Amino acid sequence: MQSNFTSEEVTVQGEYLLQGTLTTPNDSEKKSPAVLVVAGSGEVDRDGNVSGFRFKLDTYKELTEFVTGLGFAVLRYDKRGVAKSEGSYLETGMWDLVDDIGACVQFLRGHPRVDPDRVILLGHSEGCLLISAYSAQNPVSGIVLLAGAVETIEEALQRQRKLLYGELLGKKGVKGWLFRLLKIDQKGEKQAQRVMGKIRRTRKDVARIQLVKMNAKWLREHLAYNVREDLPKVTCPILAVTGSKDVQSDPNRLPELPGLAGGEATWEIIKNMNHPLKEANDAISITQVKALYKDSASKPLHQELKETLARWLLKHAEM
Repeated sequence: MQSNFTSEEVTVQGEYLLQGTLTTPNDSEKKSPAVLVVAGSGEVDRDGNVSGFRFKLDTYKELTEFVTGLGFAVLRYDKRGVAKSEGSYLETGMWDLVDDIGACVQFLRGHPRVDPDRVILLGHSEGCLLISAYSAQNPVSGIVLLAGAVETIEEALQRQRKLLYGELLGKKGVKGWLFRLLKIDQKGEKQAQRVMGKIRRTRKDVARIQLVKMNAKWLREHLAYNVREDLPKVTCPILAVTGSKDVQSDPNRLPELPGLAGGEATWEIIKNMNHPLKEANDAISITQVKALYKDSASKPLHQELKETLARWLLKHAEM
C-alpha cells in the first residue's frame, strides 16, 4: 500500500548540525502548514525512542505520520548530541535546546513546501517547557503541549519523588518494614536536596555527582526557569493534553493554564492515557516506569488523543 506522504532526511544548521526527518503530504500542490515535534527529556531520538532501551516506542514517528495525514508538513529531529545529531548531550543546556527549536523553525519557514506563516510547535514532556520558552519570545501560529503543561522541572521532580517514597513506604512485608525503619523518604529527600544544591552551585556544564556524570548545565537552567512566568507572553493558541494515567506529568495542573496563557488556551485530560501517549488501563506506578514504557511499545497512540489533535490542528491551521 502506497503512503500518502513523502519523508526525506534533512539537516538543520544550528550551533551544531541537527539531523531530522521532514514528512510532507503527497497530494498538496500548495504550501502546507507545518508542525515541529520537540522531544522530551533524556537521550531521545527523532522517533521518540530512548537510548539504552532495547524496545522502540516510535511515539514521535507515529505522531508525525498521523499529523502529516491531516495535511501538515512535519519536522522531527534528533536532539543535540543524540543519534545522528552533532554536539554533546551531557554539555547541552536547556537554552541550547530552545536555540535548536529556533533553528528548526527557520528551516521550516524557508522550505519551499511550507507556509512560513503557519508553523505550529508540538512539545512532549520537557518539550512543552522548551516550546513555551521559545514562543514567549518568538511568534508562532500555535503550540501543543503533550504531557507537560504548567509544571516546572523542579516541581515535577519533587512530585515524582513524593510518589516514589509513598510507594516504597507502602510496600508490604519485610521490604516495606525496612523502608519505614530506615525512613527512606527523609533520607532520600535530604540526598535529593544535596544534589540540587551542588547543581545550583557549580558553573560546569557537566558535573560528577556520586561518581555519575550529570548534565549540570541543563538541570541548573531548568531549576532557574519558571514556565508560568512565560505563559502570559504566549499569545498564540495553546492546546494542552495530559493523560489521567501519567505519573511523570501532573494532569491536575492543566486547569491553571487558561488563567496563565496570554491567548486562547484549551486543555483536556484523556482517560487512561499514560506519559508515552498510549492506552494504560492498569494501576500506575512510579517505580515501574520502564516496564510501563516497554508495555506501551506495542500499542498505538491513544485514539482520543488523535481525535483531539485532529480537531485542534485543522481548526488552527486555517488561522
